[in-house]
Amino acid sequence: MKAKVWGVYVSVDDLQLRNSTSRSVPIILEVQQDEAENLELYRHALARQAIQEFLVNNLAGQEVISQNDWARTHGVAVWVIASDCDDETEYHLDYAEQVRYETNVIFPPIYGATLHVSPLHNDTCGETVEEGQRKTSLLEGGSFYVNVKGIEHYEKYGHKTRKQPTRLTTDELEELSQTEPGWERVPYLYRRGILCDGELPHLSGRVRTLPTSVSSSEGVELPIKRVIVGFNLFPSEIGACVAKFPEHSGAFNRYVRLSQAAVKQTKLLSTASNKGGWTLASVRANSKQAAFLKLLARKVREKDRQKSVAAAQTATASCTSRS
Repeated sequence: MKAKVWGVYVSVDDLQLRNSTSRSVPIILEVQQDEAENLELYRHALARQAIQEFLVNNLAGQEVISQNDWARTHGVAVWVIASDCDDETEYHLDYAEQVRYETNVIFPPIYGATLHVSPLHNDTCGETVEEGQRKTSLLEGGSFYVNVKGIEHYEKYGHKTRKQPTRLTTDELEELSQTEPGWERVPYLYRRGILCDGELPHLSGRVRTLPTSVSSSEGVELPIKRVIVGFNLFPSEIGACVAKFPEHSGAFNRYVRLSQAAVKQTKLLSTASNKGGWTLASVRANSKQAAFLKLLARKVREKDRQKSVAAAQTATASCTSRS
């Protein structure tokens, strides 16, 4: 996966939830041929299997998410972030991005979860290697920080600490977490899973150092990034909306670009007659505004189509070279 960030949405209808706690071995949802040949479908299949093994029925046979909570859940937004040195995720609260864009209302998920998938460990974890497990390499930084005071803490600090007189850097928040009540730190560790209430604000510390490479199971040296898989369980009230535009997905990124361009153009074309804003009625009444929005949407679609064609050609060439 060359993409640094990507996201998909998996409906609960795609999971096998019944009698999950009675199984001692995780269900393997095999990747179908059409999924293996299509990048978007392949990512969806990977996300589906990660949910099944991590959140539905894990190796320990534990019930990670209760059946009552699964009954409330419409689906799971899943995303992957691959971080290099100095990458970080600022203090924030998870919520349905699309709902916020359309209503300015923050709607957190039922649960948020994180899975560590790179063969790395923080210094505090040690180099614990169990039989049959991959050897892990040292990573400095990149730990997960969460404040268990929840919404109360988020109301005080705001998104990316914008409610503070001076915004705090992630490094400053890491230092503050050692003395301010409510903070919990979870070091990065290969195959570690973290599950939190959806209303807990959190951050990912800055990645300070990474090994130049790690050895594969075949002994080949490969470049390394600190990769996490994120999960948000959304309820039925808003799940269908999130499913259309899951965060970090191509559909969501297109929507954001279109919205930002429309807002920018609104400011450029604003007049005293429309008081600086566009409405559905004004667009219908103004052929130039309507034509601009149609052109903008077509340009975005054309650009995304070109990217998809280029990605498909690259994938085909890669498969041909391997065969």
